[in-house]
Amino acid sequence: MAPTVTPKKVPKKLLDQCMRLYNDNLYGIWPLLCYDDLRKLLDENYDDCYTYWFLVSLSAATLGDLQTEMESEEGATYSGRVLSSLCISSRQEFDDFDSSNVLSIMTYYCLLRCFAQMSNTGTSYRLCCEAISLITVAELHREETFKSLSFNEQQLRRKLFYLLLMTERYYAVYFHCTTRLDVTISPPEREATVDPRLSLDSFLEMVRVFTVPGKYFFNALASDSIGVSYTEDSLKRIWKELHTTPLEIEPWSYGYVDISFSRHWIRALAWKFVYQVRDRRTSFISDTTIAQVPAEIARDMLEDTFLMPSNLYEAHGPAIPTKALEIADALVEVISQYGQDTKSDAWNCLCDISKFVFSLKHCDSKMMERFVVRCQNTLVTCPISRPLELNNDNKGDFQDDLSSEFSFRP
Repeated sequence: MAPTVTPKKVPKKLLDQCMRLYNDNLYGIWPLLCYDDLRKLLDENYDDCYTYWFLVSLSAATLGDLQTEMESEEGATYSGRVLSSLCISSRQEFDDFDSSNVLSIMTYYCLLRCFAQMSNTGTSYRLCCEAISLITVAELHREETFKSLSFNEQQLRRKLFYLLLMTERYYAVYFHCTTRLDVTISPPEREATVDPRLSLDSFLEMVRVFTVPGKYFFNALASDSIGVSYTEDSLKRIWKELHTTPLEIEPWSYGYVDISFSRHWIRALAWKFVYQVRDRRTSFISDTTIAQVPAEIARDMLEDTFLMPSNLYEAHGPAIPTKALEIADALVEVISQYGQDTKSDAWNCLCDISKFVFSLKHCDSKMMERFVVRCQNTLVTCPISRPLELNNDNKGDFQDDLSSEFSFRP
């Protein structure tokens, strides 16, 4: 074999700039280490391979999430894609099969975010599985393993555990696979801070949003199974606890966006579950009410997006477009199945929400295509009471053309 060329290391100053970006913008939604802790790692352990890989992967995820680039003093331009490639290429010379340290797990987590931003959800999911396997090997899913650790070490491991738990549950719905992580350890505690960007409030609320339904809920959705153990009381709890966002969360922040869309997304998933079992054990919701729920969820989501800057969506990668599309898809289901009065209400919401959905950058083109086909099939069966009027405001590329389609009004 020809000798391999060792990649040039990313300059410390550039990594420092990326860490500042992460601390100021993204720490609240995926809180690993604050800037002071990251800077200490950079100063003291830059030459340690595991530390270096983590810092490069964190920088790659940061630039990818914020859709930005950095230029070094030598004039080289670094993007999330470039940094993730450098991280992976430098790791090829090392065998870390026996390593289950926290730095390795955090590296996998950061890399999965990079690949999700690059529309490579298959590789992203594989990295998620690898990280969860290391969580299991390190026994970070067992509360008793935390007793001997310091408060800061416990906090970091608890944050990492729940970041991966939420990621796995998101992927379970779209890859149709059962979840391995469950709520077996306590979440991290709130930390005293004078900087609102370092507050864990939004992260802890996200943990609540993803753990209220329970592991079985996501497994049932993933396998399309209807088990008897998911009770009416469980569905009631989802409806009640995910209806509002706590007031202490800073509005129009990265954390608020994450909470808002995740909350509406899980409500839409719960509606689909109720729709499947509505004749069995859902007496708390009538057939009329069940037809109105998707329109209510869509209106709530649209209200949350009012005046919200688009860059806040982009920082979450494919998750926001996918969750919005799930809600729009529930509206199509209503239009296909229920009476004209319900169709009219859902149709008006669909026209509004589709314009928002098509304005987003979608990583899963197949999911978008399925949605468009379902809409086309539904439109054929929808009775028209007067001639259609085309709104020509949207022209140009494919997404704009699709948006025009939904400017038709019955």
